[in-house]
Amino acid sequence: MPKSDLISAIVLVVFGLLMLGAVIPSQTSDGGDASISPALLPQICATAITGLAAILAVRAWRKLTRGEAAGQSVAASEWLACAVVVAAVSLAVILFLWVNPALAAAVLIAGLMVFMGERRWWLIIALPAVLITGTWALFTQVLGTAIG
Repeated sequence: MPKSDLISAIVLVVFGLLMLGAVIPSQTSDGGDASISPALLPQICATAITGLAAILAVRAWRKLTRGEAAGQSVAASEWLACAVVVAAVSLAVILFLWVNPALAAAVLIAGLMVFMGERRWWLIIALPAVLITGTWALFTQVLGTAIG
């Protein structure tokens, strides 16, 4: 695994530097009189990704020079779990675009809860309801903005 870690870390460092140097400056405005530039959050995220990737590259390089074992393969059940999560998110995106954002959020939250083993029906109903209602209240009542 150290070799694949090193390769992926180098790719992430290059990606982060590309984002910091070319993409973020070309896709964001100066902000005008705003106290915080619109480019600040993307720059923080790209800097964090680049920094963490650099740390990963150094650690992987050290493991390679020490000749440590390559690691272990991923179990089939973990690949299945990953595929189920990707399918659930894909379904939520489709529902979000063509049906209703609240329904998409409810299906995503409740579906993943059931997949992860939750069987208490009241919790499967209550958690999405509270999260969706709380999000609606935050945006419309507290912040005074529209959703959608």
